[in-house]
Amino acid sequence: AWLTSLLLGVVILIIVWAVALRPYRASLSSLGLRPPEVPTPKWVRMTVGVLLLSLGATALYALLVRLAGTDILLPPEIPVDIVFPGPGVALTFLALALWTPLTEEIFFRGFIFAGLIPRWSAPGAMIISAIIFSVFHVSPGVLIPIFITGSLLAWLYRQSGSLWPSIIAHAGQNAAALLATI
Repeated sequence: AWLTSLLLGVVILIIVWAVALRPYRASLSSLGLRPPEVPTPKWVRMTVGVLLLSLGATALYALLVRLAGTDILLPPEIPVDIVFPGPGVALTFLALALWTPLTEEIFFRGFIFAGLIPRWSAPGAMIISAIIFSVFHVSPGVLIPIFITGSLLAWLYRQSGSLWPSIIAHAGQNAAALLATI
């Protein structure tokens, strides 16, 4: 899992560099890797709120799907064997709870969402980028929860003017999922 995460993240960064940064001589700050534009207490509250809403929406979705008896639409369990034993758990955590949120937020919010805003406006870009983010995660059981999470992360990025709150909320979501398997 950590090797896949590492390689996928590198591919994502190469694509963003080749398509967005290099041709336009743009900086990382153009992708949102800059300090939030709102006061710290506000962006911290928004980040925690997005994280809690995302976790809550995922839990509610799983409960409703279980009650409906449509197990095929349940979010998949994280396989216990992707979390390495002993010190290897740190590698898993670094890959899935830090590296993956960083690279995915750069790609889905900093590159795709921000790139769609001029053509589709912020609400349209939010929906389209959340759909792309959801489909990227492949499993039918996560399409709806990840769409909700993607929408919330795009909103957070737009409201804060920075990717860092979205990266933190995304990392919190992934860390919670990992901790649930330990």
